Amino acid sequence: MIICADDYGMRADIDRAILQLCGDGKLSAVSCMVLFERCDGALLEKLRAHEARVDIGLHFCQTHENLPLSRPLENTALPQFKTLFRRALLRSLKREEVTALLAAQYDLFVKKAGRTPDYIDGHLHAHQLPVVAPALVDFVRQLPAGQRPYIRNTRLCTRELRQQNLPSLKAGFIGAFGRRLEQRLRAADVATNDGFSGIYDFKEWARYPEFFPKFTACLPGQNGILVTHPGWDEDWRRSEFETLQKYAGSLNRFQR
Repeated sequence: MIICADDYGMRADIDRAILQLCGDGKLSAVSCMVLFERCDGALLEKLRAHEARVDIGLHFCQTHENLPLSRPLENTALPQFKTLFRRALLRSLKREEVTALLAAQYDLFVKKAGRTPDYIDGHLHAHQLPVVAPALVDFVRQLPAGQRPYIRNTRLCTRELRQQNLPSLKAGFIGAFGRRLEQRLRAADVATNDGFSGIYDFKEWARYPEFFPKFTACLPGQNGILVTHPGWDEDWRRSEFETLQKYAGSLNRFQR
């Protein structure tokens, strides 16, 4: 099982929590938001201290998050998620603009981290949306064979969720996009994870310690990914951090 923490570089409390969990051996993948100015080379150097046992990935962001953007994207107008989602479903997104934004963030990752990403996923799982998903797959396929990152998909088995008495409405919705992306990735021979869990309504953060062992039970394979969002300044993020600190263990990195 791979335990992946999202949103590195978004906020100081998130970064601090992730670095502490990496140091304690509680994470095996971290997704980095290099789009933001604060996610700079120094911050990524701290994370790279753990790269021998932690996959370091690009957290592709397409939405406005009210944070200063890195050059040369500082004047880029990004939409709110609802707008992005609607445009994607209506196929009014321009594929060339998606590709250009992805390429810019990939280049920022390489420049800031001094290396290529081990994998790519999406902030708010938006890398799986129509128009975006095929652009992402084609972008990865044009990279040199030895430098192609794996791509995270969010396919979940709703039957297993129900068997574990886990929340299934939000997970099922996100998982439907993940299923289509996984099919596209397999057809294109692009590496991806086998299994996914960790989705719940953040308003139920107090139940996260109850959910966590059930999430892990849904991931028997070594390439299953459990997504997490640790931090300190919000109750739901702090609950995830404390639960990971207490229970996480026996982790894998992605096996090709």
